[in-house]
Amino acid sequence: MNNYRISVIIPVFNLEKYLHRCIDSLLNQSFCGIEIIIVDDESTDDSGKIADEFAYKNDNVKVFHIKSCGVSKARNYGVQHSNGDYIAFLDGDDYVNKDIYKELYMAITFQKADIAFCDVIKVHENGKKEEIESLSLDGGIVPVDKYLKDGKYMQLAWNKLYKREIWAGFSFESKYFEDLSLIPEIISKSNRIVYVKKYLNYYFIRDKSISRTFSKENYMHKINAYKNVIDNVNEIYKDELVYWIVNNILDCIKREELYFFREEFISFLQSISEEIIDNRYKADLIDSEIEGILYNNRE
Repeated sequence: MNNYRISVIIPVFNLEKYLHRCIDSLLNQSFCGIEIIIVDDESTDDSGKIADEFAYKNDNVKVFHIKSCGVSKARNYGVQHSNGDYIAFLDGDDYVNKDIYKELYMAITFQKADIAFCDVIKVHENGKKEEIESLSLDGGIVPVDKYLKDGKYMQLAWNKLYKREIWAGFSFESKYFEDLSLIPEIISKSNRIVYVKKYLNYYFIRDKSISRTFSKENYMHKINAYKNVIDNVNEIYKDELVYWIVNNILDCIKREELYFFREEFISFLQSISEEIIDNRYKADLIDSEIEGILYNNRE
């Protein structure tokens, strides 16, 4: 008999330094009925051994060892082997507040929502912490279009709780920016989302993580993820997603370390110039910098 209400899926590859902290934060939850699924992607350090030790001592911890498949397939494998009525994701170097799943579960069930999400604390390797407010609104039911347009970290999987049924027909596919390629689409096809306005998720920033590697190849993958979002999002919310994407790209262009990829981002903006010019939010979207980029393309 399935007694698990929430399945938390953790893809792991060479995270022995952080894994104890991650799993301990789940075992210490104030909410009962959590299934912890660890998918070890052929780690070459002691990550797999650490996970097995936790599983040996805790009946609600399950470990699967798979062969070098990457984060996306590891997550998909975890979903397929999970039993909870609700699904959450957590990276093996991140951790959570002891009340996160109690708060998200209460919100998503009480409001009969498809997705619940919370605020995030960004934790740097030097110990510095930064609070990230997901949305400039009060907690409770929020409009899907508002979250897609203005949500901070909207595209990420791990500060959310999902109703299991919403995953029907969806899976992670991309090796790079896997969240960006999928999560906005899932949100756009949700009927009801709820915001828990509390800082409950700790996002640990590793300087050498794959998502923080500044290379032309990596940022071309990011641009491809943006393209996937525009192609697959619920058409009703396309303007909101384009608005969100353009603002994210402008932030990238302005960041000093990304200066050398400026041309790639500008080229992408020019390729979606019609979506920008016809956007219902264009009055807020088109400033002098965007105008120069777009109209240079039309000459």
